[in-house]
Amino acid sequence: MKPMKIQSPLLDRRSHRPDRRAHRGRFTRTIVSLLVLLFLLPAVPHLLALREAGPPPRPADAIFVLTGGEGRIQEGYRAWSGGAARELYILGAGVRVPVARIVPEGSRLPDEALSRIHVEGWSENTLENAFSAKSAVGERKYSSVILVTSDYHVPRAVLAFRTVLPPEVALSAIRVRPEGGAGASWRWARRRFIEGWKYWGYRILLRWE
Repeated sequence: MKPMKIQSPLLDRRSHRPDRRAHRGRFTRTIVSLLVLLFLLPAVPHLLALREAGPPPRPADAIFVLTGGEGRIQEGYRAWSGGAARELYILGAGVRVPVARIVPEGSRLPDEALSRIHVEGWSENTLENAFSAKSAVGERKYSSVILVTSDYHVPRAVLAFRTVLPPEVALSAIRVRPEGGAGASWRWARRRFIEGWKYWGYRILLRWE
């Protein structure tokens, strides 16, 4: 009777090492892939938005300012007073807020100029801003408009306005860059990360509208 061959425990442990290494490798690749998707997807809308046109050389029919970010109203007023458009709309400013409170320079404007500044107070988010603008565009037959909002908000805002406004209306954007200061780099990254994911949420929402 031949003696039974017994495998060394040391050899048995060695035989399982390649399987453990392969498992760790697959796990690492999965984690890296998820991290790439987590940060790459929200970056895509901002990269694509770099192709968005700035204000046209000829005056547009109207400027729509989306409130809610620093410097937006001031930049919209500056563009309007510089002749970028005939009409100025400030969207989501609050109910019954006087122009002079929103635009301090408004108290010194002549009546004709004041009649071309419109303050809307019912819209509370980007999509409602777009529908508010659609009402004005349809009522006054505008063919070209300029959107004024923060640079990090441009991808989602342009998406909403292009979806809601008639396709024949020319749309361009003025990017408002936030002020610097302490923590500016962190705010820059955080806002773009959040807005990038909001953009994809809007893509899904508007597809079902």
